[in-house]
Amino acid sequence: MSSSAEQTEADPTPTNPSSDDPPDPTPAEPVGPPSWDVFVERPVPDGLGQAVHLSHELAGVLQRSRDDLAKDRGRAAQESAAVLGSLYELAALAGQLELQLARAEAPLVEGGNKRLHDLLRVLKNQMLEELRQRGIEVRDPLGRGHDEVAEWADVVHWRSGPQFSAEVVAQTIEPAVFHHGRDDHDEATGDDDKVVRRARVVMGCPEPEAP
Repeated sequence: MSSSAEQTEADPTPTNPSSDDPPDPTPAEPVGPPSWDVFVERPVPDGLGQAVHLSHELAGVLQRSRDDLAKDRGRAAQESAAVLGSLYELAALAGQLELQLARAEAPLVEGGNKRLHDLLRVLKNQMLEELRQRGIEVRDPLGRGHDEVAEWADVVHWRSGPQFSAEVVAQTIEPAVFHHGRDDHDEATGDDDKVVRRARVVMGCPEPEAP
């Protein structure tokens, strides 16, 4: 009996593996760099890989620089035109202020406000001087003859009376604005001053002769 027990312990009967156990994993294939077989030959696009002449490359760079410069000049011209438009408007307003101060001088002085009038006149003169330094001038056509101002003043009304011996500007509604030193020659004035704002005036004339 003892010998049978020893044989059983020494040579145990193998047990059947369960069907639920996973199968042995398949050994992984070695991983390495891809071979040339995975690459597909494709046609080269036209022009790719061809040598570019240095002169052609420089010509392209120069053309792009010219295009950028033209765009910058265009923007600068637009900004300059906007600034000039604002200066012309300021000049027209300064001219209007000059007209109103001239008409209000007597009432202000008679009312004891001479110092106020003098202060406003000084400020107005400073404004006009700043504009003149930038080539912009305000001209009042009051008292000038019709032929003298015909090219830069618009007559909005005629006034006849015995005080007029010829056709002259009797009243300035809005003064004219000129710009000196412009590149374009102005045929209206016959010089290099450009009329940028025409004056608006009342023109006086002699009374018609009795029939």
